[in-house]
Amino acid sequence: MGNPLRNVGGMPLQFLITLACSSGFLLFGYDQGVFSGVIETPYFLDVFNNPDSNLLGTVSAIYDVGGAIGAIACMITGNRLGRKRTIMIGCIIVIVGAIIQGSSKTIAQLIVGRIVSGVGVGQLTSTIGIWQAETSEAHNRGMLMSIELTLCALGLLISQWTNYGLGTNNGLFAFCFPIYFQIVFLMGTLALVPCLPESPRWLVSRGKMSDAAEVLLWISSDATSVQDEKIQSTLLAMEEIVLLENISGWEWFRSLFNGGPTQNGRRVAMAVSINMFQQLTGINSVTYYVPTLLTTFIGVSRSDSLWIAGLTSVVSLTFSLIPVFSIDKLGRLPFMISGSAIQGISFFIVAGLYANLPEEGTAAAKSYGIAIVSFIFIYFAGFSACWLGPSFMYSAEILPLKGRTHGMGLGIVFYWLFNFLIVMITPTALERISWKYYVILGVFNMAFVPCLWFFVETKGKTLEELDVYFAERYHGGRELRDVENALHLRDAEEKSEAPVQIEHAQQTAAQP
Repeated sequence: MGNPLRNVGGMPLQFLITLACSSGFLLFGYDQGVFSGVIETPYFLDVFNNPDSNLLGTVSAIYDVGGAIGAIACMITGNRLGRKRTIMIGCIIVIVGAIIQGSSKTIAQLIVGRIVSGVGVGQLTSTIGIWQAETSEAHNRGMLMSIELTLCALGLLISQWTNYGLGTNNGLFAFCFPIYFQIVFLMGTLALVPCLPESPRWLVSRGKMSDAAEVLLWISSDATSVQDEKIQSTLLAMEEIVLLENISGWEWFRSLFNGGPTQNGRRVAMAVSINMFQQLTGINSVTYYVPTLLTTFIGVSRSDSLWIAGLTSVVSLTFSLIPVFSIDKLGRLPFMISGSAIQGISFFIVAGLYANLPEEGTAAAKSYGIAIVSFIFIYFAGFSACWLGPSFMYSAEILPLKGRTHGMGLGIVFYWLFNFLIVMITPTALERISWKYYVILGVFNMAFVPCLWFFVETKGKTLEELDVYFAERYHGGRELRDVENALHLRDAEEKSEAPVQIEHAQQTAAQP
């Protein structure tokens, strides 16, 4: 049976790749929000013996340890397996983890399920962005990757409103259905990925030049054959970068930390920093515990806290659409810089209101609580517009071809470790230092504003142009010029040999 999507090409094909990637990010967003409702259900509290804040933080955050393990696994096997197979394996692991979680009767089994699911999601988050970036064209790469992260916001919305819909259900169903429901999202990815093209850049890195040319033709909006000048020039640029990074063994591993011809160390540092920064913005201190914050500050019921929390995801989805239409014009860094300022100011105001919260139960206390939640909404809007999409795409774009899997894996390891840190400490921090915790998060956000001025913008550049940019900053691009000269010499030799080969073939054919 042939590939049903083989005749789909150009932009329709790129949108199908985006849809497959978006299914994985839909799951990612759903997982970020669903557990906050599950841990509030009467069934969970009864069966798991009302865990205290420390244990609750551990159960929630252990998922992030699994995510880090999955990212490490990608660093080891990702280049060998390729983008598509890594994504499919990640989907299967998440399904296994969901089954373990949904059938849990003990904390130990629940923790195992959380870890397994985290491993799968860690593989997906390490690979999906790379696959999307490597199969997109420079002029619309930001838009397509922003669509993925908009679906991430949609996943958060679905999770929170699923929790709200089950808010009056006190039984097993309110616990297991939200966990099992995530399997539905993976079906789209598992169905689409086998029919879609592998990354042409990964194919070139494995020496499969003819396959890469076929994929470039498949993806292209206007080329008609693999001999098209656009296809050949793109293929040559990819081959040039592969040869430029042609260092192996210990030297190549060292280049991930200290330089190399394409400044690998500098670029890995930027990818890791962005992932750390994204978590230190404090997003998961809010996402995981919105229902708890609402009951604390406003004193609403469980049911009311869930629907109000659901409104944060509506805000998130709405504002995540902004970069879809503008990030390829404005760039990645302006979004993240302005977002950091908005987020920092929001947290400072929340801290100030919280520090001066009137006596509980008074009308003034409720007014303060409403103001606090309002600025949490503003925080969500700023993060969704300015950090959700730009931070994930930046990591995939800034990394070099050969080190992309390793650098992205390392960045995602730090993403999950800092995710774990934030989710783990938030309940305890709110208990022990209360409003001061939000001051700390505000300081982090404001510190990112000057830091990001030193990063490199990626908008409008092909991934190979970014490689060239960094290569030219290294000894004036000496290694780059050597590779270009070698390729030009090879092409000249092939052209000079071609007439001789044709004449020989004609003489052979003429012989009786």
